[in-house]
Order: sequence, then structure tokens, then C-alpha cells
Amino acid sequence: MKKNTALHWLKIALIIYIFFTIIIASLNYGLQDVVSPKQAEIIDQIYKIFENEFKISLILICSFLSWQVLKKQKNKRLHKINLIAFSTTALFIHGIIPWLLNNSELYYFFMPLPWSSLGLQLLDTTSTYYIQQLNLWGVGGIFIAIVFFLISNLVVLLGTLMIGRRWQCSYLCMLNGFVSEIWSEVFPIFGKKKKISSNWLKFLNIFRWIMLGVSLFFTTWWLFSIFGNPISGSGEFLSEFEIIKYLSLELLMMMFLWIIWTGRGYCYYCPLGAFLSLISRVIGQKIRTDNTHCINCNQCTKKCPMVIDIAKAVSKGKSVNNLRCVGCGHCIDICPTRTLSYETHFIKWWRTKFDHPIVRKD
Repeated sequence: MKKNTALHWLKIALIIYIFFTIIIASLNYGLQDVVSPKQAEIIDQIYKIFENEFKISLILICSFLSWQVLKKQKNKRLHKINLIAFSTTALFIHGIIPWLLNNSELYYFFMPLPWSSLGLQLLDTTSTYYIQQLNLWGVGGIFIAIVFFLISNLVVLLGTLMIGRRWQCSYLCMLNGFVSEIWSEVFPIFGKKKKISSNWLKFLNIFRWIMLGVSLFFTTWWLFSIFGNPISGSGEFLSEFEIIKYLSLELLMMMFLWIIWTGRGYCYYCPLGAFLSLISRVIGQKIRTDNTHCINCNQCTKKCPMVIDIAKAVSKGKSVNNLRCVGCGHCIDICPTRTLSYETHFIKWWRTKFDHPIVRKD
């Protein structure tokens, strides 16, 4: 398949995904409480099919199209790994696991703390959400969902401790991560790529900590409620407020940024990303810049979706350990001299232990 043809269909598929996301999310969150029970059930089934079967099909098809684009380019190893990882995650989270456990809503609980407090709400037997799901799933179904939620959080934490933010943001994220990687070559949907202003970047740097603070507040509130020491306030109100936050500041804003700017726009202020970036700093996540030599082509900085001045760090002989780094590896793939590499303490130990070379001779 020709590159331009693949890019054309990728852009069309992304537009279709945005269109159906808005329509189906509006139906699910806007009409469920105002239509008849039978109509509400139909809307619920449509939403589940969209979030599972439709999403799996879309990710696999568009990963294939992106692969066709990347195979025409040299040294796209990390980007290809991202595509394989996201396709595998989608198959398990939206297909195999829900089928095995007979619960098509389990993907809700693949949103780790402090990104979403839904898992904690399910742990709180006094919450409205727990009571609703108890009527639908029974005690056994709730137990399975809680175990899945706890395992998901553990997997994200352990993976991040080993390979940094790359684990969640470039392998697992089924909200924005998979979109940003699979459709990376077609952003923005309309217009040309724009350079972010310093003032906008400063705002996003501040806004992500605000978003993290709000998410940590939700997490703390539900934890206190679970352990029998509730903070004053209404859990039902907080649950509704979190849904509004998700629909406005996350889902709709995220898609708006796809249209006018970049696929990684939400990653600039994602509360989970901000939290994992702090962990990544502790475990030594960085981009090494001294494996070979630099020819000052500046391609690494131009390719970085998080607007990190990698070339400047290279010129100073310093590693890149910016908190915005999602570990996508685009800068590493684009470097013509292979002087860049992704590293954490664990990856460094692994390479030393098993004599795995940083720079491949290919």
C-alpha cells in the first residue's frame, strides 16, 4: 500500500472515530436517564459494542495502516513496538478478558489511580455506583471487577517502576495513548502542524498539576469513605462531578486538540501521566544522548510530540529527563546517528546483565 493512501485512510478513520465517540458518548451520558428502560438498554448495548468490538477493530486496522506508513521509513523500531503493544492491550482489555470474565464493562477499571476513582467507588458499599452495579452484577461480579481493578493498578505501577512512563503512555493507555501513536502521522486533522507558544506551554505545565490535585482529592475522598471516615460532602455529587470533568476537560478537549494540534495534547495535562512522571524521575527515566555523536540535524526536537528541546540537551552533553517525556521513542527512531536511547535504572541493569547493546548495528 502506498504511503499517501495509508495516510488518507488513517485520517478518515480518525474523523470517524471522533464523530462516533461524540455521538455515542452523548447518547450514553445524556439520554440514559430520560428515555424508557428499553431504550436505555439499547443505548447501553451500543455503547458497549463501540467501546469493545468497534475499538478493537479500529485499532487493529489503523495499526496496520500506520505500519504501512512506517515501513517506508528507516529506523522506526520503537514506534512499531508501540503499535504492537497497543494492539495487544486492546485485544486483552476490550476483548479477551471481558469475554473470559463475562463482563463487557471491565475496561472502566483499567483506568488506574489517580486517573479515575471508579474502582474505589466500587469498593465503597455505600456509594451509588456500588448499589447500581450490585443490582446488575451481583456480589461475584463486583468481586471480579475489584480484583481486575487492583491487578491493573499493580501492573501499571510495577511496569512504570521498571521502564518508566513509556509503560503506560506508549504501551497501555486506551484513552489517549493509543490514538496518539496509531495516528501520529496525521495530526492535526485540519491545517498544518503548529509550534506551541511558550505561554501555552507554561499554562499546560501548571494545569497538569491542578488536574493531578483534583484527581488526588477524589482518590483521597473515596479512600476515607471506604475506611469508614468519610470527609464531609456528597459522594454522589463527587461522582457526577468527576464524570463532567471527564467529558469536558478530558474527552472533548482531548479530541479538540487532535483536530487543531497534536495527538499528545491531553498527555500534557493528564493527571495519571503527571503522577507517573514523578515515579519515572525516581527510577531514572531519561533519554541518553551520548551513544555515538550528534550532527546537529535537530530532527529529534522537531519530532518530539511533547515539545522537549532534545537537541539542546545533546549540545550540552546532558541526558533528557523532562517530566513531560512519555517515552514514545520518536526522537530515538528519527536520530540518523543513533546517539539517543531510552533508559531507566532497570533497563540499564538489564542491558549490563545480559550484555544487550544500546546501539544496534543494522
